[in-house]
Amino acid sequence: MISSNEHNYSKMNSMLNRLCFHIIPQIQHNIQSLTLDPWSMTSVLTIGNYPTLHKLTLVNLKLEMASRIFLSDSPFVHMFKHKISDLVKILSNLKYFSLTSFCITLEYDNQIVPLLRQMSQLEKLTLSLYVRERTSFIDGTHLDNDIISKMPLLHTFIFDIVTEHVIINKEYLPTSDDVRRALFQRGYNIDCYIDYLWTEKGRCHIYSLPFTMESINVITNKFFPNGVFMNVRKLYVHDPMRSIEYDFFVRISQAFPLLEELTVFSMVNQKKQPNNLDVHEQTFSIIEYSHLMKLHLFMSHVDYAKYFLLNTNTRLPRLSTLSIDYENLVNVTEDFTSNAVRANCVNLKNIIFRKQPAMLGKFFFSYFPFVVNINIKSF
Repeated sequence: MISSNEHNYSKMNSMLNRLCFHIIPQIQHNIQSLTLDPWSMTSVLTIGNYPTLHKLTLVNLKLEMASRIFLSDSPFVHMFKHKISDLVKILSNLKYFSLTSFCITLEYDNQIVPLLRQMSQLEKLTLSLYVRERTSFIDGTHLDNDIISKMPLLHTFIFDIVTEHVIINKEYLPTSDDVRRALFQRGYNIDCYIDYLWTEKGRCHIYSLPFTMESINVITNKFFPNGVFMNVRKLYVHDPMRSIEYDFFVRISQAFPLLEELTVFSMVNQKKQPNNLDVHEQTFSIIEYSHLMKLHLFMSHVDYAKYFLLNTNTRLPRLSTLSIDYENLVNVTEDFTSNAVRANCVNLKNIIFRKQPAMLGKFFFSYFPFVVNINIKSF
């Protein structure tokens, strides 16, 4: 295996050069198997002929690179065209395929759709994608015309797809019914929501039901769940333009009862504080996240730290990892003296800050007696 997992890059490059110019030319006729990562792939593959190579494994490929490699007109395919004819045959006969990426991609139409079109014999397809900069939403009509109709044997299609930063035609703003209609007519059980956050761009999140994945793509507070997501363990909530209010977190606690990891990212302060809830809201005023072990509040307004950590608002009996800005932690704990916060932090073992505090508070370690790791994670 040839990989770039070392930290000394000058030494690493020296080793790669020695391998390519001195070792491979002498043994290339005997090489039957190679495992390469993106760092070494081009150098190693272009330096030799490898007449007996029968197995090539590529590791640590990012989504866009993987899809580019396997397009029919790519340099990689051209280089090994006579050797990877079996791969093309395997793709055409593939029955099950899953593609999951929570990283943003700009190459959905140029790379991912052409890759999927090579899989005409698929029976089960799973897609989880976060797509940006399209001219339209990925909606039911697109999924039907460009994917489902190209796979006549497909009987199971599981998907969770976000399209955002889509330029909006103000004369025609698609509704959720517009997005769902084509797949409803095909008999699919799906849901979606549309968010017009900006004056010129929109966001659409469409997903199949029942939801079987352990993670769901980033949601905003336009998310109104239909049913219970029993499989979801990890959730990311991001709303850059609006506050995330109490009623939204009620919906989240009910829709994701087995949630283990939650990230909240909003710099907008909450409009309604817990002590200002109406009569109906007070009925559900204390929310319990029974299984939540990791809570990430980086780059969020201090209101969200108060909301989650005060036991008058929320119960977190299993919380063991907290990511938070140090200043917000000092604020919400009242300089590590508040008993109302202590109850939710009693089991904390890991605390993560965005930057190193100049000095930890006097009562920090007595307030968090079981913390064994304090880490810094910069962005």
